[in-house]
Amino acid sequence: MFNKVYFARTGWFALAIVPTPIAFLLLAVSGSETALTAATAMIGLSSGFVFAAAVSITSELFGPNSAGVNHNILITNIPLGSLLYGLVAALVYDANIRNSNQEVVVLMGDSSMVCMGRKCYFDTFVLWGCMSLLGLASSFLLFLRTKHAYDCFETTRNRMQCNSLS
Repeated sequence: MFNKVYFARTGWFALAIVPTPIAFLLLAVSGSETALTAATAMIGLSSGFVFAAAVSITSELFGPNSAGVNHNILITNIPLGSLLYGLVAALVYDANIRNSNQEVVVLMGDSSMVCMGRKCYFDTFVLWGCMSLLGLASSFLLFLRTKHAYDCFETTRNRMQCNSLS
């Protein structure tokens, strides 16, 4: 009756990150609007789950006594990540303009160049996908590191439920 399958929240967290590198790969290899829509949805759903799950995982890993401080430290990753991803995108984009063939580069009136099309962002999407894979690997390592603690917690919880029913 109590033989339910229990999966640690850090495992769900790692699973939630899986669509992100897939979405960036999809953006890199496909130029269709459907792929753009699907990849955007995958990144949005993955990011939303990570944002929602981070609160409970932080509380479980570091304890409820300083959950507010820990959560605020954790939430700092949002602007830092946006800054890092944006900076990487700008650097790669600028490098692509310099190395690009003339069919995708448009010269503007003030002598600035603008790169248009999927070719301009291919390297950016590949790099973002690699960064997302690093995040996925880190989340998986967190899952492996905390799996024993979650297993012990679940075993203790099941024993308490069995004793309360007797």
